[in-house]
Amino acid sequence: CRQHCRVKVKKAGDDKGKKTRGKSPSSTSFETYHDYSNKVTRLRDHQVLAIRRGVDRKELRLGFDVDDGRADRVIRGTAFSNKRDHRLYRDAREDAWTRLLRKRCTSRLWKEASRRAEERSIRVFCDNLSRALLAPPATMGGRRALLALDPGFKAGIKCAVLSDDGEVIALDTVKFMGNAEGDGKKKLMSLLEKVKEKSGSSQVRVVLGNGHGTREARLLLESAATKGKVETEVVLVSESGASVWSVTEMANGEFPNETPAAIASVSIGRRYLNPLNELVKIPPKSLGLGMYQHDLSEKVLDDKLGLTSIDAVAEVGVDVNSCSATILSKVPSLTDKLCGKIVQARPLKSRNDLLKVSGLGPKTFQNCAAFVRVSGGDEPLDATLVHPESYDLARWLIKKLRWKLGDASSVESISLENQKGEREAVAKKASEKFQISQDRVLTVIDHLYFSITSPDPRLRQATEEPESTTIGSTEGCSSLPLHASTTDKLRESELPMRGIIATVRNVVDFGAFVDFGLENDGLLHRSNMGSVPMGSLLVGQDIGIDVLGVAKADRISVGLSGLNLPADSRYSKPPPKSGAKKSSKTPRSGPGGGKRLRHVSDGKRKPQQKQQHKRQRGKGQEAVVDDIEVIETAPKRRRRN
Repeated sequence: CRQHCRVKVKKAGDDKGKKTRGKSPSSTSFETYHDYSNKVTRLRDHQVLAIRRGVDRKELRLGFDVDDGRADRVIRGTAFSNKRDHRLYRDAREDAWTRLLRKRCTSRLWKEASRRAEERSIRVFCDNLSRALLAPPATMGGRRALLALDPGFKAGIKCAVLSDDGEVIALDTVKFMGNAEGDGKKKLMSLLEKVKEKSGSSQVRVVLGNGHGTREARLLLESAATKGKVETEVVLVSESGASVWSVTEMANGEFPNETPAAIASVSIGRRYLNPLNELVKIPPKSLGLGMYQHDLSEKVLDDKLGLTSIDAVAEVGVDVNSCSATILSKVPSLTDKLCGKIVQARPLKSRNDLLKVSGLGPKTFQNCAAFVRVSGGDEPLDATLVHPESYDLARWLIKKLRWKLGDASSVESISLENQKGEREAVAKKASEKFQISQDRVLTVIDHLYFSITSPDPRLRQATEEPESTTIGSTEGCSSLPLHASTTDKLRESELPMRGIIATVRNVVDFGAFVDFGLENDGLLHRSNMGSVPMGSLLVGQDIGIDVLGVAKADRISVGLSGLNLPADSRYSKPPPKSGAKKSSKTPRSGPGGGKRLRHVSDGKRKPQQKQQHKRQRGKGQEAVVDDIEVIETAPKRRRRN
């Protein structure tokens, strides 16, 4: 049954006399599966999830096509191998298959496919979440005060002036609809001047959320900056989950006197400064990461968010004097109660001050000390990856290797890769002196090396050279022009539009979703990536794309720049063929079965054509004959009396 079961999906309400209950079916959401058929074993995970969602929303109807003749032979060979082919046995087999076994087998196969698809969806969610949490912080471009904008229309643009460490300096709302446009520009000019004064830079950094009204907010910002003669640097940031977090108890406790709309802009600005500290607060379903994650169990996603956050914190570490209680709770062995006490005990001058916190004993300190950093304290090693138990060894190694904490140039003389022999010799002496294993000594050397050269592993990932220097590179690319800043205007523009800068927002099995300035993200299908591997795309990474087409449902197809792909012809109606006749019925050859012909290009039924050029691939397989998909089925067995 597994190898000979086909899934048949149709648009709900296609059958005559059958009407769908509930909301009316959408004509574009699941258009790909309105007339779809494939073997269960050949379905990909994202296809299973899409079909299941369409069925749940009553927009698709799911059915199964099983070879009854083959199933009868299997049952006969299994349960009736020593029996004569009597009519009673045939009736028993037919009743068992049609009434019990058929539905049970197909249901079991679909459940297995759904379970595998869910497991894959969870893995994709964890991979994207890990990439998003470990995205490089704003220190890559120089950390300074900024202006965060949450775009809107009637409610106005919510603005937040943040310091370089995320502290709120000012909150305001800029309304610009109708007659308020002039006052809105003046208020925005005042906020830009305030940020310029706080940052001490001639260029003002503006973090803009990529949501509804982004284009209008950007136009108003450019007009205000031009009028005020202020140079701006606009950075687009995903606003997924910002409004959800703004209505939580955590946000209300931090900003008790502010409205949720104003708080959302704070989340947008902070996730640019430090994604790890901010994204752990957002509910997992609202992060916009993963593949059909809205159909998964909320409890499973919460558990995966917690585990992935713990792994990210363990890799990066946290500054105990500046991090939030939420991110501090992700440190191993620290409970929410202990985190609250640590926050109250700030500022801490060293890691050993954690032992003064009530309820934090030596065992807990041993488990969490390596993941906690204290910058600018009494002990310089408190800001490194080295555990306090290895401080004596670390001091001896620094002296022996002639390294200096905070001076990356001192490490260049002894490279870990080029001088492995000298490192092993030092490790051997340290092992004999401190009576510990060489592996532990080598681990401490690695921790010292990375703490001196690049304290934050997120910065190490960001400085890695891309695999391809031409395909997908942002060199020579620019932002989306204003004449194509909406989906409707982009559809009317000349496509393909080449050399557009985009940001990767989500990576899935069939490609990636990229943000290049519109309300909807574009789909970068894996077939439009050339030789660039899927694993090279990181959430938050800037790439160069070519816009290839816009579908009716505002689905945007893009490809990597440098490939010079043509416009996507699937997003436009093909010209009608002259003299083509349509047939509403599907011809069959033979009384009990035969060949069902379906045109591959448009999915419509065509009259039976000559089969002289047929390349037969075996019974029950699919073959393509002159653009005709031939699905061969076994003839029905006639019942003997």
